Amino acid sequence: MSKHFITALLCTAGILGAGSAAIAQTNTLQPEAHWVCVNQTGYNLHAPKRFTVPTAMQGNLSFYITAEGKNTPLYKGNTSNGLGDFTDFTPTDTRTRYVIHATGAGLPEGASYPFSVAPYLLEREGFQPSVWFMNDTRSITGTHHSAYGGCPWRDGTYYSYEIPSLVWMFLSNPKVYTEMPATISYDSLKAMVMAPEFKLVKAPNDETALAAARKYFTTIEKPLGNRVPDVIMDLHWGLGYYMVNPETKDPSGDPLPKQLHPQTLAQFAYFLYAYPYLDKWFSKSYYNQVLAFARKNWQPIGLLDIQKEVGGSKGRHAPGFSVLPNLLMYEVAKREHLPEAEKYMQAAYQQTSWIIDSLSLDVPLNTKGQRMSEYVLMTGLATYQLQYADKAPKGLQQKIEKWADVMISRSDNAWDFRRYDLDSSWTVPEFNEVGNVAGFPAAALLASAVVHDAAKKERLEQLAFAHFDNLYGRNPLNAHATHHPEKGFEGISKGYPTGFHEDWCARLELSRGTLNCLPGTEMYPFNPKGKERHLEGWINHNTAWNVSLAVLNWYDNRPQQFTQAQHALNLSWQAPLNAGQSLPVTLLVNGVVRTTVALTSANGIDYTATIPLTQLKGLKQGDKITAVYGEGFLAKRQELVLTNTVNKIASR
Repeated sequence: MSKHFITALLCTAGILGAGSAAIAQTNTLQPEAHWVCVNQTGYNLHAPKRFTVPTAMQGNLSFYITAEGKNTPLYKGNTSNGLGDFTDFTPTDTRTRYVIHATGAGLPEGASYPFSVAPYLLEREGFQPSVWFMNDTRSITGTHHSAYGGCPWRDGTYYSYEIPSLVWMFLSNPKVYTEMPATISYDSLKAMVMAPEFKLVKAPNDETALAAARKYFTTIEKPLGNRVPDVIMDLHWGLGYYMVNPETKDPSGDPLPKQLHPQTLAQFAYFLYAYPYLDKWFSKSYYNQVLAFARKNWQPIGLLDIQKEVGGSKGRHAPGFSVLPNLLMYEVAKREHLPEAEKYMQAAYQQTSWIIDSLSLDVPLNTKGQRMSEYVLMTGLATYQLQYADKAPKGLQQKIEKWADVMISRSDNAWDFRRYDLDSSWTVPEFNEVGNVAGFPAAALLASAVVHDAAKKERLEQLAFAHFDNLYGRNPLNAHATHHPEKGFEGISKGYPTGFHEDWCARLELSRGTLNCLPGTEMYPFNPKGKERHLEGWINHNTAWNVSLAVLNWYDNRPQQFTQAQHALNLSWQAPLNAGQSLPVTLLVNGVVRTTVALTSANGIDYTATIPLTQLKGLKQGDKITAVYGEGFLAKRQELVLTNTVNKIASR
């Protein structure tokens, strides 16, 4: 039996671990002081801020907040049944780190790990490690010269959604991702891979990987421009690799043969849709090649059919995966004046109708049971409702409302944690579900934009941020999900304590930004000595996180005011940029792009500009001026209609 087969078997089964990690531990913790579990990264300034004291799950407890290393209370409050809230703590000093102290209920005072509170903290702390991970885990050209699984990313598969996650990120915040460091050298990687002495480290299902990489560098047109952002280089690599090597097989026990999978091809739609925003880096011929491949295979592979299969908790066949790709192809076909545009819309309509009529959201397997792929359902449905309400099937609004009700009903606990069910399972049975927690904010925030009830909307937003909290330390282990916080993360006091066996499978110990593991049911509601789940990170977990970070960018991209003065337009906006960046807002007059203006900020939150009317020559009464930041379906906009005395303003 080969070493590679054994590796694949162990990775599939989730057996490989460190020491006694896979052995149940029955002894319970006897805490010497209160545990105070917080988001170790920190909290966005004007977002929900909650924490958990699992050593005081009944009754009330006093808490106070100090600066790290100081004793002076800056904020005081009380917990209720283990849950604390300090949302209205909005310090002006964003450089200070803070500590929560909990006292009472028969245990000595306990203190949290230090954390920060600052504008857009979660976005800013997520930008770099999420992109680093996509750089480092590339097959062959990343931090290890292997291609476990034979896909563009190590241990990737047809349901990894790397390409969509990169497009989500870029569309949600193009300024940030364009100006992030460009660290990938196409020419250097090409020289390395094409060298006769280059050796591929063998791994399961990698038989065509090296040939595919060399074909990518010799037959796919290289990215355009002298400075190509890392997100774009990763996108070019992933899509180009699939163009020369479209047929793959999941190495983790999947019964499907090596083939072009529908979920692989569905990823192409994201690039095709986004191409007008990417054309400075991708040639028209590259785009046409991808478009021709997608059109040729879309219908034969079944992407116009109703997808009725609901997979198990491995996450392979999430319901609704084809909804958003078909909506995107509809837009591509309209833009290119293709005859099949309505077929794509009809496919999205029919798939959504099937979900409305046939997919029970009360069945845990259909929601959280899809593990890291769960977010695919709601991101598709919510985008459909937000962008095409007039074309959506009857009942879509109600289905999203139902989803919200189910999520809220399963989250009434001290962790604000959306459970698998209300019986015995807090988390997905058996599996490491770090990607499920990482992807849940995307679904919750998009659903919150659809639901009508204000209290329901507020609770969904609260749960979205609570799952970022859980990922970053507010959980029964009081630990961040990464085992190597020193590799890409800042300010983390305690990473996940047990690591995965090194030099196996995807070799993620060599990658920055890896999300490894979170507590399973065995540790809830508070049993930190409970059995651990499979300890290995996975590209699928990180791509779910990518999408949540992108939706958080979208959520915090907020037009504020757009008014007309005597000789100028006044525009204000809030957006999650990096410190020191200006906000480029595109102005359209009657739907035609006229200019881009740079909004600046004095406080890192509010971006403003005064735009002389002379900058938009030829304006007349009744003209509609639209201000836009973000791209495509993730853009936010404000509109102003010029009148003599009244300015009609609309935002969405």
